Amino acid sequence: MKSNCIVIVLLLTCFSSVAQVKWQSDDLSVMVTEKNILVFSPDKLLVDIENIEFNFQTPKSVNVTEQSPEKLILELTYPCVVDYYSPDEPKTATVEITPVKSGLRFHASPEWGNQVTITMRDQNEHYYGLLEMLYPSNQKSPDLRGTVVDVEAEMNAARYHENLTSVWSAFYMSSRGYASFFDSFSHGVYHLAVNGKTKIHHPTGELDWYLFYGPDGDMIHEAYYNIIGTPKYVPMWGCGPIIWRDQNENAEQIVDDVQKFTALRIPVTGWWVDRPYSDGAHAWSKMNFNDDFANPDEWISTLNEKYGIEFMTWVATCTFGDQDFPGLFPNYFGYFDLTDPEAVAEYERRLNDYQYSAGVRGHKMDRGEEHFPVSEPWEDGTPENQRRNKYLYLYAKVQHDIMQKALGKNHMNFARASFHRAQPYLNGLWGGDVRNTWDGMAANLANGLRCSFMGFPVWATDCGGYIGGGRISEELYTRWIQLGAWCGMFEVKIDGSGGSSQARPPWVYSGRFQQIFREVCEQRMALLPYIYSHANTAAKNGVLMKPLQSMYPEDAHVTDMWDEFLFGNAFLVAPELDTTRSREVYLPAGTWYDFDTLESYAGNTTYPMDVPINETPVFVKANSIYLTGQLLAGNSVNWIRSFDEKRFVNIHAFPGKVGEKTVFQYVDVLDNDRVKNISLQRQNGGIVISAPALATGGSIEIKTEKPEKVTINGEKKYFDYDKIRGVAKINFQQEKAVELIVTL
Repeated sequence: MKSNCIVIVLLLTCFSSVAQVKWQSDDLSVMVTEKNILVFSPDKLLVDIENIEFNFQTPKSVNVTEQSPEKLILELTYPCVVDYYSPDEPKTATVEITPVKSGLRFHASPEWGNQVTITMRDQNEHYYGLLEMLYPSNQKSPDLRGTVVDVEAEMNAARYHENLTSVWSAFYMSSRGYASFFDSFSHGVYHLAVNGKTKIHHPTGELDWYLFYGPDGDMIHEAYYNIIGTPKYVPMWGCGPIIWRDQNENAEQIVDDVQKFTALRIPVTGWWVDRPYSDGAHAWSKMNFNDDFANPDEWISTLNEKYGIEFMTWVATCTFGDQDFPGLFPNYFGYFDLTDPEAVAEYERRLNDYQYSAGVRGHKMDRGEEHFPVSEPWEDGTPENQRRNKYLYLYAKVQHDIMQKALGKNHMNFARASFHRAQPYLNGLWGGDVRNTWDGMAANLANGLRCSFMGFPVWATDCGGYIGGGRISEELYTRWIQLGAWCGMFEVKIDGSGGSSQARPPWVYSGRFQQIFREVCEQRMALLPYIYSHANTAAKNGVLMKPLQSMYPEDAHVTDMWDEFLFGNAFLVAPELDTTRSREVYLPAGTWYDFDTLESYAGNTTYPMDVPINETPVFVKANSIYLTGQLLAGNSVNWIRSFDEKRFVNIHAFPGKVGEKTVFQYVDVLDNDRVKNISLQRQNGGIVISAPALATGGSIEIKTEKPEKVTINGEKKYFDYDKIRGVAKINFQQEKAVELIVTL
């Protein structure tokens, strides 16, 4: 952060007929008038705060009482009636404005307050975030302008197109280049550009509100994570292909499925068993493995040792009526109090004794928001208006803490329902109970991008769909796995809801489909160095699936866009979502290259594209780097001999214009996850690529005209040049820093 400074200016402007104070911190400045608080970026007004209400009362005056480089303190005076219990004299609230990374914090906690409302004048902006579901009216566009949004975790089964899309956050992004975050578990009501006003309301007496500013969503999310904590580490096996059934008959079926995937040479790195697999109520409450899945240590060991696959299970923090558990709320669903030490201890004991000891390494976390009781007191005294939202946060945190203690960082937990501040404790999300139709797939993608706005780095779609019978058309199945392979987490469901209808493993489809399935999974495996690195540098580089609105906030073409996204900082993905085998693709500003052919395209343009069944429109951005390689085996250890001796990484560099530079943060999994910066810069007459010593060798491929010469660390090197694709390729050795100079 730059050093803070303060500027106090007396002005007469159209905002007020009285003197004003202007306070500046980094790139943001605050102007205080008699009743308004205005926040400016260097080039525009970002937020016009008309008033900050407590208990639904507008302040009679706003006065500056203190200013320094570290803070600006305002005294807001309210009418007598603002305090219900002692309405005898006016009350005051002290609002402290302090700088945070790329933003400001507004904080006040008057002892008499119990409701907070922030009213802002609309700046003709568009609003993104707050909730996952297709609100309002099943619209796929993420723009919430003109709507009223409830920010509260509440079951919405079949309420919209999708079933149980259950992520919320008191966080939204604006097209004006800022984000708002109200740091509270209390439920919220947001009026977004309704009658010319935007209102944030939370039933709490504490104002704890952040405004983050940045040129793109990555910088905004970096500032956000600086407040809520670093997103959770994701193991590499959790980034690869993961397979599951909604209902397994027994353990033998799981092992048989793995054997058949291996026989088809379709790479897989993870697997999970969904409910039912336990004894007790709802085939879950005992949290063990029942007789159909007996001797779990033996067959899970087979998955681990013979097939290189890590195994996970379905879990829930409820017992479905089984009373043999401490700390239960009196509700037929049997939720247990996650603030009750005895309940948490028993949950931990059962998971340790029955699951982790057998080799389980992760969980699909379900049912966090269904039929949740809110009226019963919690052990820690959490207020009623915070319980729904806070429970989802605690679900993530408790589950994480238990696994971290038992398994270290090599584990996965991913949830259907979540709330803000869970990001440091969740590896990922999946997008609810999606319908197994074309529109279900498309709507699910729209859900996922809404989660990205809210700052959840890793999201997955149930490839093939959840609701409905098992068998779907080859074309829909193909397009779904193609989409899933470009999501933060890639998981494929191979049966129908509850195991209904005919299952859909790849071997019951054509050989052509099996080939596509294999190629998609192979591509996902090849991209693991890139995906793993982005997932584990999200605190700096933002979410994996980046909505175009967050990265190009001033581009009017993308205001309503929901069917394209950036994947990391290098790729633009435009999945095929219907049967036309064609679509239009909008490319934002800059130069872009077709991922397969490397043909170049100019930005700020929409292109009609043919999309054959075995292709997905993917483009690489100029001035970017991505990595491919062979770093993790999974079940491919059964057909790639001496895998450990054949590890490699390839650095793919796409230079920008002269003077442009980019840095890729490579997380070297073979070197204790050290973050290593690989830089690319275009200079007059050449290209410079620098990389520290990596734990394995490989190649560097550069998209460029044919070079005159290439040197590595001053030594002239031989290079191959593919004239058709315009790529120069140079090999490099491991454990040796590289400074590669391409002379053009």
